[in-house]
Amino acid sequence: MIQVSSPDWVRLSFGADMVLGYSPGVFLKGALNTTINLLQYYPDGCKANCQYCGQAREVAEGPDCKTLIRVEWPLRPLNDVLKRIKERQGDPTYGIQRICVGQLAHPRASPDAIEITKRIREAGIEVQISELVTATYTFRRHMEEMKKAGANMIDVAIDGASKEVFDNVRGKPVRSMHSWDRYIKAIDEAVDVFGRMNAGIHLIIGLGETEKEAVDLMLYAHSRGAKLSLFAFYPEEMTPMEKVKPVPVSVYRRMQLSRWLIENEVVSSDAFEFDEEERLKDIHLPSDIKVEDLSPAFMTSGCPGCNRPYSNERPGGVMKNIPWYPSKQQTLRALKATKLPSLVSMVS
Repeated sequence: MIQVSSPDWVRLSFGADMVLGYSPGVFLKGALNTTINLLQYYPDGCKANCQYCGQAREVAEGPDCKTLIRVEWPLRPLNDVLKRIKERQGDPTYGIQRICVGQLAHPRASPDAIEITKRIREAGIEVQISELVTATYTFRRHMEEMKKAGANMIDVAIDGASKEVFDNVRGKPVRSMHSWDRYIKAIDEAVDVFGRMNAGIHLIIGLGETEKEAVDLMLYAHSRGAKLSLFAFYPEEMTPMEKVKPVPVSVYRRMQLSRWLIENEVVSSDAFEFDEEERLKDIHLPSDIKVEDLSPAFMTSGCPGCNRPYSNERPGGVMKNIPWYPSKQQTLRALKATKLPSLVSMVS
């Protein structure tokens, strides 16, 4: 991961540090960190106050990145980073497949993201570019400029699965400026500009939503033409949510499976069965589906080439987003972990 200033400097985290050539970017079982994440930096910090984020206004209290995905982000010149990427693109040792230009909540966010994208292309870098946008400060005209500058994909970082959850962790009740309605509208704008499945959403599972709310948002976003990127909530130290437990593996496996079935149109909305507390009870699957068909459901979801090793949990535990094609044994364990009768019966 890298944090980008406005727009001349970058913060470089452990994973990107390796990928850019300080040492090979290899994780468990040879998994490469295949995406370079550029995240904006501003002297006055992020303007939002999202309760789960280490960059939140009341957590960071300025430009220092105290905690973000539990790693440090030292500052680097953007031009130096682009030079290293240019030298290493296409080299299988580093496996760079994508650059993600991520925004903070700041009035300069969109103009600077456009400028950063231009600089990437002007440096002769040919890998795919994704924009991860803060809808509060990004509108259709900005998206059009991002595409014109050379971006290939775009994601709206909605994070919360329902209006109530969104407001409770990102909206006015927590002294933040984000609006659920604006983010929902931005999904349509992103799809209109970049095209179906070239635009998408980021959704964090474990912020307080019910499983039905998560499935409903995925169904809605897919119906609008958006791809679905899932993240598992893991508490950041020093944030208001640092004492909240990580999302259980069983819940996340159910949501991963739901995402894959929805995005690949294997089932329709009436296939999902919920209990009175809106927990997913079961999924009615087609009779011809096999265990091996479901392996991709448990891989990292999102833009092609973005595998995000260890961005959802600490190394050593259960990998919630698997950064390689799962083995049959991994798939069987993941299906069993869903605790859904139709899936458990497949592996018994």
